[in-house]
Amino acid sequence: MFFALLTLIGLFSLMTDRFLVRGNLTIVALQIAVTGIVAIPGAMLVLSGYVDLSVGSVMILSAVGFGQVFNAGVPVGWAALIGLAIGLAWGLVVNGYLIAYMGFSPVVVTLGGLALARGLAETWSQGITIFGFGDIFGFFGTRRWLEIPIPVWIFLVVVLIGFYVWNVGPWGRRMTAIGSSPEAALSLGVRIKKIPFLLYGASGLAAAAGGLIFTAQLDAASLSIGQGLELQVLTAILLGGVSFTGGRGTLGGVLSGLLFLGVLRNGLVLTGVGVFLQQVAIGTALLFAAFLDALYRRLERVAVEEQDEGPDWSDESAKRTEMGP
Repeated sequence: MFFALLTLIGLFSLMTDRFLVRGNLTIVALQIAVTGIVAIPGAMLVLSGYVDLSVGSVMILSAVGFGQVFNAGVPVGWAALIGLAIGLAWGLVVNGYLIAYMGFSPVVVTLGGLALARGLAETWSQGITIFGFGDIFGFFGTRRWLEIPIPVWIFLVVVLIGFYVWNVGPWGRRMTAIGSSPEAALSLGVRIKKIPFLLYGASGLAAAAGGLIFTAQLDAASLSIGQGLELQVLTAILLGGVSFTGGRGTLGGVLSGLLFLGVLRNGLVLTGVGVFLQQVAIGTALLFAAFLDALYRRLERVAVEEQDEGPDWSDESAKRTEMGP
């Protein structure tokens, strides 16, 4: 994926001279920031053999909840904390508890959550968009520090946390063990229920944070934010080499997948490709990622089978017997 990313950057650089300029690269970073914030805990879930398809709707619900409590007179800081708490509670109670402890299907629960959370947001807001949250809240969506947008700084903080969890502490090995074989992980003392439970909480919290960032950028708690985010997040994760069945993946690969998706969308816009064809390109990238994942798993099975068979010593012994000492 890293070399594919370099190839894509070179291709768009030749097609338009507006691509490799500072302003456009900042736009690319800003575009992938929210997706990356949600994708990092999402990738940890996929690494552990789980998936969260409800992040876009949880993002909407958290943003609407923030807007409604703010409109009711709650200070903006407390309203933002309530919005984050909504996402965290959804991740822990609805997704984490039902899936990790009750044994429900991750796909069924999170697909149901996708519809339920959005329906609750529409019912709560009655289709009315709340706006006018002030400059202090808008700082997190529109301001810059050292010429870098604040959402990009938040994304970098999430990357550092993800790097520590994935590579420095023991969590990365435990998530990989759960994704490879929950039974083997349990025999090694890994908490196969607590870890996905906490990861679903992190996924819900990240979705809520993304919803608040979008709200700060628009200065409006709208029902239109977060649409299609599940597809973008899952595409970036699979493009990054994280196996959909769990047990394989790296944080560096996820970041490469995020950058590939961001560069692809940005380059298509600069070269004048229509919105519908952009969706075709993203869907094609997802299918290609699924193909690579299936191919990699097949190669893994072949390698394991060859290792189990080992060399055929019987033929060698027969040859030596025929030849004599």
